[in-house]
Amino acid sequence: MKNITLTDTLINNNPYELSLTQKSTLFSEALIEEIKFHYDNNEQYRRFCKNKDFDPYKFSGNLEQIPPIAVSVFKDLGKDLKSIPDSEVKLSLQSSATSGIPSTVVLDKITAKRQAKVMIKVVKDFIGGERKPFIIVDVTPNPENIKFLGARYAAIGGYLNFASEVNYTLDKGDNDKVSFNIEKTKAFIDAMGKETPMVVFGFTYMLYAQVVKPLLEKGIKFELPKGSKIIHIGGWKKLESEKIGKQQFNAAMSQLFSVKEEHVIDIYGFTEQMGLNYPDCECGWKHTPIYSEVIVRNPVTREQLEHGKEGVLEFLSPIPHSYPGNVVLTDDMGIINPEPCPHGRNGTRFKILGRLKKAEVRGCGDILGSKLKFSGEDQEFETLETSNLELHYWKGKKLDNSQSAELQLKELIDELNAKKEWLRAQPIDALIGLIGEASKVWLNAEGELESMKEKGLAFLANWSKPIHLNRIATIGLRNNRQYIDGFLPLNDSRKQFLKANQKGLVCHWLAGNVQVLGMFALLQAILTKNVNLLKISSKDGGVFANLLQTFEGLSYTTPGGYTIKGDDLLQTIAVVYFSHRDKKIGELMSKSANVRIAWGGREAVETVANYPSMYDTEDIIFGPKISFSTISNEVLSTERKAKKLARKVAVDSSVFDQTGCASPHNLYIERGGIVSPKEFCEFLAEGMEKASVQIPKGETSVEQISTIHSIRGLYDFKGEVWASDDTTWTVVYSEDQNLKPPVYSRVIMVHPVDHINETLEYIDDNIQTIGLASSGKKALDFAEKAVEKGVMRCPEMGRMLNFESPWDGIFLMERMVRWSTFGGPLV
Repeated sequence: MKNITLTDTLINNNPYELSLTQKSTLFSEALIEEIKFHYDNNEQYRRFCKNKDFDPYKFSGNLEQIPPIAVSVFKDLGKDLKSIPDSEVKLSLQSSATSGIPSTVVLDKITAKRQAKVMIKVVKDFIGGERKPFIIVDVTPNPENIKFLGARYAAIGGYLNFASEVNYTLDKGDNDKVSFNIEKTKAFIDAMGKETPMVVFGFTYMLYAQVVKPLLEKGIKFELPKGSKIIHIGGWKKLESEKIGKQQFNAAMSQLFSVKEEHVIDIYGFTEQMGLNYPDCECGWKHTPIYSEVIVRNPVTREQLEHGKEGVLEFLSPIPHSYPGNVVLTDDMGIINPEPCPHGRNGTRFKILGRLKKAEVRGCGDILGSKLKFSGEDQEFETLETSNLELHYWKGKKLDNSQSAELQLKELIDELNAKKEWLRAQPIDALIGLIGEASKVWLNAEGELESMKEKGLAFLANWSKPIHLNRIATIGLRNNRQYIDGFLPLNDSRKQFLKANQKGLVCHWLAGNVQVLGMFALLQAILTKNVNLLKISSKDGGVFANLLQTFEGLSYTTPGGYTIKGDDLLQTIAVVYFSHRDKKIGELMSKSANVRIAWGGREAVETVANYPSMYDTEDIIFGPKISFSTISNEVLSTERKAKKLARKVAVDSSVFDQTGCASPHNLYIERGGIVSPKEFCEFLAEGMEKASVQIPKGETSVEQISTIHSIRGLYDFKGEVWASDDTTWTVVYSEDQNLKPPVYSRVIMVHPVDHINETLEYIDDNIQTIGLASSGKKALDFAEKAVEKGVMRCPEMGRMLNFESPWDGIFLMERMVRWSTFGGPLV
């Protein structure tokens, strides 16, 4: 005889008849019973529970204390996250995934049967128990349409349980174009008669795109019988660009089909707990049935919020039996209303307020699939804009702001070019000395500069000291920085002389992730005596203006008595902002450039690359790159050495909050050392905590914090996690050796390897830097093989972010000059 579970008993109840008090004990016991099943039968889930210090057999707390699984886990682990033998798997379900990777869950007979039962019970409560004629706004689910329907096929099949007769309203033509069959639909409505209420069913976006919008524009309406209802599923994501809200949607549907607005029912649900549907009640809120419960959590702290406050929604249900989807934290934002329903439905009342946005790519990890060809070919802009020219910093002649943005920019470029002669006459040692005076101010970081300490200002200050600039200029100008001042003998020759000349106007397109890096390029452009026009990111936040203001009032006198003033130098530099979608002004800036320098990810460098330019313009692209680190076992010979190395890794992982192209995101450690890779993670956690004090973390968005929580939750299944109490830093460990995409925000992923050469397979020319901790011939052999595959740098740990020359394989100063000879030739 079949065992009757607590969940079976729960399902036998009607969805909204029990009060919260009556529901509480039965629901909690059924939930824990299922969680115990997964704990016993799912090794991954058991590891997750142990990592969260949760044992269902000893648990006696409240529901909110059960650790939830983030929906992202079902995207990564998918079919592997099951609590049943493969022989019992009947079906795999995937979410529609309008963007990104779909979630996957596996179903057995028990789960599928439960899902069908609870779905029928809930939907019946809203549309009645008797079957009704259904108008389904989609194509007929014939074999030739299954691929086109995708995930919609299963959802449509579930609602057919409520249909007496069905009319599919969409016809599919060539190239999968669909059209609404008006005549067929009208004929179906007429045939059903005026006394039989009907149900219109469809996916939210398709209802709007294929029905509401085109038919109302044509003045077409349908007269459905009294009591008819419209139910729609699928969320609102695709309607965001249309700026269509629920109230406007309901009004339009009511007008088109002649039904009451309160009978337009939006049904919320998600793949990870398929079968559990949450229709809109006439009161305007959704209700949890007896088969589920909802909790609202703070998106930053993950603490439960009191009713009435907005947060991310967590859903609990004992229904899933084949996979541990009983306590799931979604990406959806919502709010709970503690007031009772005026229509008498029990269950927690809640609303969906939207989806928690994904964290934007903040670093250089948005790598290109292939290299761009800088041919000046026309670029397709999604939306062309005309924008204003915002002058963020300029100490030259005042511009006529009554003119168009293009005319203002042209005037500004003319003013900069007029300063080339003055800059050409300045001795390089005077320029180095003046920058050195500014570096002293940056090092003190007072006033407006204080907030930039966490943005790499200390690195810039030390890099800009005269002793370092002398070396950089000497390396970049063929071992003699004075070549930029005039003709000097080439290789001590008495016959031939060499001189470096300014290129002219250097135009910079700066990235928003690590603004200070743009200063390294600007200072080298100044030392090569070029005038400079900088287009900042919308996220600049005044960084560049504050840095340049340092030069105001400064002066420097060389040992030979030559004086240069910062206010004069500032007339050779202008900082502007305009929309990247403003093609005309972008092209004007590009066509005027003798050198184009672009920083950033895919979109940023593609935009610049596709602008037309002069045929001899020098392009310097610091495009999207990522980096990682690797450690040989011989350097882990003592605990003391391992801790010292861990502190260096922590510094590399904390500078710029990992948004730089040289920031490590993955760390590979050889097995076989005195300190194991997993033990090194403990030392690294200590180092990350210390680094968080020495290098304060910048502001972190709610979306980025949510991403950090998700990656921690994933590795609670796949490995181990060491982390700060908040989201300041995270160390995750996994036996999986694959190079993982960047998470940013001080998240370092550690992988063990048998030999560091195993990491060579992950190298291509999208890898900029590998922090290398190895020794002797082994280190040299690895570096030679790594650079052959495209790596630019193999620095020591702790120095990965130190801007050096060459950078990204480029001697930057040499690219910003023209070389001329006098006399000779030598042969």
